[in-house]
This record gives sequence, structure tokens and C-alpha cells, in this order.
Amino acid sequence: MIWLKRISLILLIISLGTVIDYFTHQLDPRFSVPDSYFPHKIFYGTLWAFVGYVAFRKFIKTPFQLALTISATPAVILQAMYIVQMHLLLWVSFLFMVLHCLMFLLPGFYICRKYRGVFLD
Repeated sequence: MIWLKRISLILLIISLGTVIDYFTHQLDPRFSVPDSYFPHKIFYGTLWAFVGYVAFRKFIKTPFQLALTISATPAVILQAMYIVQMHLLLWVSFLFMVLHCLMFLLPGFYICRKYRGVFLD
């Protein structure tokens, strides 16, 4: 049951970060993305954030480290995929990596701090 709570909270973090990302993409027509972008981001973001949590679980000691792990893992993997596919210039990919990490980190820090007992043993 604890793993279901962890996955649900990670899904909430990724979903809230994706809402921030959605509004960011609506600011300018040049930021437009395909319709499949956001559902894929939620699914794969949750998957990779959970994998990151499981992989680094023994090293995570604070809510901030937890939120950073959950935020950085999908942001790094998403942008690495874009670098490999050569969608963007290299410096733009690194900028977007930082921005996506911050979009997830904002809700992630508060949720991880509030539910630290669910994640941190």
C-alpha cells in the first residue's frame, strides 16, 4: 500500500508540474507542442520519476533531495531524448532541462515536505 501512495504522490507532482508547463507553452505560439506532449509527459514523467526515486532511495535524506530527485530524473531523461533526436540546439536543451526541473520542483518540494513519512524511511 505504501508503494501505491508513493506512486500517487509522484503522479501528483508530475501532473502539477505539467500544468505549469502547459501554461508556459500557452504564452507564445512559438512554444506550441503537439497534443500528445502533455499526456506523454505525465505518463513517462511519472514512470521515470518513480524509477529515479527507487534508484536513489538509499541516498535521499531530506525532502529537498527527494523533490530534486523526482524533478530532475524526468527532466534530464526528456531533454536527453531531445538531444539524441536533435530537436533543439544543445544550449537550448540544457536551458529547458533546468526549466522543466524547476516546474516539477515547485510542487514537488511542498508535497515531499508534507508527506516525508511516505517517502523517507
